[in-house]
Amino acid sequence: MYERSVHVLGASLALAIALAAAPTPTPFPIGTLVPFGSSGQTPPPLPNIGHVRSATPACSAMRDLIIPSFAAAQRSDVRFEATRKALPNYAELISDPLHRADIYRESALARLDGDATKLLEEALLISKALGDARFANKNDADVVAEKRALEQLYQTVQARANTMTEFVTRQRVAIAKNGIDTGASAFVGGRFQGQPTIAPVPMPVLTAPPGMPLLQGNNLSDKQSMNQWSGDMSAAVRYSENEAARTFLPIAQKCR
Repeated sequence: MYERSVHVLGASLALAIALAAAPTPTPFPIGTLVPFGSSGQTPPPLPNIGHVRSATPACSAMRDLIIPSFAAAQRSDVRFEATRKALPNYAELISDPLHRADIYRESALARLDGDATKLLEEALLISKALGDARFANKNDADVVAEKRALEQLYQTVQARANTMTEFVTRQRVAIAKNGIDTGASAFVGGRFQGQPTIAPVPMPVLTAPPGMPLLQGNNLSDKQSMNQWSGDMSAAVRYSENEAARTFLPIAQKCR
C-alpha cells in the first residue's frame, strides 16, 4: 500500500520537467469569490516524486514526512470535491422557507460537518509531520526548504478546513435561531395557541462575514456564491500543492 501511495502522487520525471517550465498560476485568495478557473489557467497535474531510497536527512524527511503529508493534502482534495457538489444543494435548503430549520437542512449540514472534520484530520497529519524532530535540522538547506514548502501547504489546507468548520458552526446557529423564531409564538403561558406563526423571511444581507459565502436567500445567486466560494478554496490549495511540488521534486530526484 505504501509503495502504491507513492505512485499516486503524479506522473513521471518528464512531467516534472514540464512542470518546472510551466508558468506560475495566479493564486486565488480564500474568500474573494473568484470563480474557479477564471484565470484561464488549469493547475498542472502533480508529478511523481518517486521512490526515496537515500538515507540523507532530506531524503529521510521526504520518505517519512513529505510523501505522507502530500498524500494527506490530496486526500483532503478528494473529500472537498464531494463537499463542493453538496454545497449548492444545501444552498437550496437555505433559500427555501419550508426548510429553514427542519430535519432536511440539519441532515445536510451534518454531512458537511463530517466533511469538515475529515479535512481537519488530514490537516492534523501534516501538522504532526511539521513537528517532527527531523525538521529541526537547520544546517541542511534541503531540509529547510522542505519544511518551508510543507508549512506553506499546511497553511492553505488548514485554512480550508477551518473555513468549512466555521461555516458549519455559523449554519448551526442560524438553524437554531430559525427554529426559535418559527415556533416561539405558538406557546403563551405554557398553553398552545393554535397554529405556529411562521416568522417573516429576513431581509437579504448585502455583505457576508469574512471568509464566508454571501447568502441572500435567493436560490440561484446562493448556488453561484457557494460555487465561487468553494472554488476559491480548491484553487488556493491546488496552487499551494503545485508550489510545494516545485520544491519537493528536485530534492526527491536526488534521493533515488
